[in-house]
Amino acid sequence: MDFVAIDFETATSKRTSICSMGICVVKNNIIKEVRELPVRPVPFEFNEYNIAIHGITPEMVEDKPTFDMYWEEIRPYLENKLVIAHNASFDVGALCATLDYYNITLPNFKYLCTVKLSQKAYPEMESHKLNYLGKMLRIDFSHHTACDDAYACAMVLLHIIHDFKLNSIKDIEDAFEIGIGTVYPGYIEPCRKNKKKTKVKN
Repeated sequence: MDFVAIDFETATSKRTSICSMGICVVKNNIIKEVRELPVRPVPFEFNEYNIAIHGITPEMVEDKPTFDMYWEEIRPYLENKLVIAHNASFDVGALCATLDYYNITLPNFKYLCTVKLSQKAYPEMESHKLNYLGKMLRIDFSHHTACDDAYACAMVLLHIIHDFKLNSIKDIEDAFEIGIGTVYPGYIEPCRKNKKKTKVKN
C-alpha cells in the first residue's frame, strides 16, 4: 500500500498554531521518506503546557517559514493520497483550520485514523495511545517529535496491514467496517470508527 502519515505539534491550544509538521511517506509498504518541517506559528504565541509536551520553544522556530510558505512543498504529499494520522480529528482538523486561516483551498485526499483502526485491530490492548502502541508493537520513536510520531503512526498501520494481510484501503474498510474520511475543497467527511458517514461544511 501507498500512504502518507502526518503529525502536527502546536504552540497553543489553537489548531492554527502549528509549530512543527512530521511527514512519513510509505510506498508499497516500505518507508521511503521521513521529514520534519519547523513552522513559525501565526500569531507568534506559545504556552508553557505545549512547550512541556513537545519541547519546541519560540526561539527554535522564530526564524522559520510560516505554514503558508511551506504549502506548495507540502501539497504534493497530500493531494489525491491516502493520509493517516494518530487521532486524525486533531491533525486533519489542524491542517484544515490552518489552510482556512490562510485562505488556501483544501486539497483532495482520503484519510484514516490509526487510533480508531488500532482499537478495532487490537481490542485487547489496554490503551491505543501512540506511546503505548509503540511499546507493544516494538516501535522505537521519540513521542511528541512530529517526524517520529508520523513514523510511528505509519508503523502502526504497517503492523496492521501485515497482521491482517491487507492490500488496499478497501481491504481496511471491509475488514474493520471503518469509515474512511475524505477532504476536498469546501468539505470534510470525517473518518469514523464505523462506516456511517456524514458531511460537514468546512
